[in-house]
Formats: sequence, structure tokens, C-alpha cells
Amino acid sequence: MNDTRMTGQTYGRTARLIRSDGFNGVMISVYLSGRFHGETSVGSYKGGPGAVMFKDSGAPSIHSSTNARFINLVFNRKDIQRLVPRIDGLHGLVMTGKDAVPLVQQVARYLRQLPSTADELAAKAGEGLTGSFLALLNSTGAVSLSEEAHLSRLRTEVRWIIHQRYREADLNVARIASLARVSRATLYRAFSDEDGISAYITRIRLQMAATALADPQDERLIGEIALSVGFDKVCIFSRAFRRVFNCTPRDWRFQSRQTSSAA
Repeated sequence: MNDTRMTGQTYGRTARLIRSDGFNGVMISVYLSGRFHGETSVGSYKGGPGAVMFKDSGAPSIHSSTNARFINLVFNRKDIQRLVPRIDGLHGLVMTGKDAVPLVQQVARYLRQLPSTADELAAKAGEGLTGSFLALLNSTGAVSLSEEAHLSRLRTEVRWIIHQRYREADLNVARIASLARVSRATLYRAFSDEDGISAYITRIRLQMAATALADPQDERLIGEIALSVGFDKVCIFSRAFRRVFNCTPRDWRFQSRQTSSAA
């Protein structure tokens, strides 16, 4: 993922250049400002702020941008082809309007958050962005997605639901399945290669609690913080916190604030 700004540029990918540089990645460009246009072997394209464009670096094209700021998301071709079998049909595709808004907003949010995000959370960003892109394709009907792609899209939607509702103590698999409008079996299948949905909910709650405990401006009692992030019992919160962070919530608060004041 890279943030690019330019006053103006035109560049081309010829068949000869493609053979010589060996770059064969798949890119999604999210335009935050400026305008662009170009040509592929099947036709022309153009767009402006809020547009999402698909580029196949293994296919010829010529592309121009003017006073533009855009975010390039570069994916491994094999990873994308596993999710979108007919990837060649997307080269030069431009998506705009309300369908593109969720991905554009997510990219803008990551730009603000990633520099200060813990490594274990940053590692999830790529999967989240992939899921949002798949959701965009699914909403527009641009291409047919594989079953794995549909499950990846579902994981992104479910994580969004959890991030909005983790404070609710009664948030569980049944409620999430209802909110996502899928069966519990489908939900379990989507998360079969991970720790599970319940573990994900707990992890988000603990991360939010850890952030609050480290904040010198947050004067709430530890029990109040535990309840505010969705734990219905402080003892359960304390055990879970110790298991993940190898210290008590009280020690975490003290150590974090000592480090902050020393800096």
C-alpha cells in the first residue's frame, strides 16, 4: 500500500516492458483527488476523486494523472486469482459512486491509523482491504467471485459488525449471524481457519481496553473500562487480559503511563 501524489504524469506499460521488468502484480488505485484517464487494449477509461480503478500490471496500458493523490494497493496475482478467477476482465475497470465509497473510506481510515497501529492489527489490514474490494465487485456484479471470495467478503462484513458492536455484552455468534443475514454454519465456515468469532470479539475488546488503560486522560476505574468494552464480569476481563498481555490490567495501566510520561 503506497500513498502517491503528483502534479502530472503519463506512463505506459508495453508488452516489451512487461517481459523485461517481470512485474506482474495486480493494483487497485483509490483516487482521493485529481483526475486520470488512459487506454487499454479493450478501450479507454477516465475518473476523478472517489474513483477506484483496477490495473493489471501484466497487461499493456497507457495512463495519465493530473494533480492527483491516489493510494495504490498492490496484490499478489495468485492471491487475487484465487478469489476472482477471471481477473483479466478487470483491467481498466473504474468504479465510482456509492459502490466505491466503502473502499475509499476504508483506505482513508487506514492512512490515518496504520502509522500508530500495532503490528498484529496492521497485518489484518490487507485482508480487510481485500474483503472490501470483493464486496465492491459483488455489489456491482462486475465479475463472478469464487466461493472463497464470498467467504472473504463475509469475514470483512462480520469484522465491521464486531467493531461497531463490541461494547454490547450480549454480542454472540447467533446475533452476528442474524445481523450479517447468514446461517451460523456459513459464519463458522468463513472463520474456520482462524481462532473463531468469539475469540475475535474478545481480542477486540481487550485491545480497546488496553488503549483506554494506557490513556493518561482516562480516569475511569478498571471495572468501568471492562464493562464499557463489553465484558459483563470484571473477573473474566482480568483473566483474559492477563492471558493476552502477560500482566494485570492495573500493571498495564501503571507501566504504560510511566512509559508515556518518561517520553
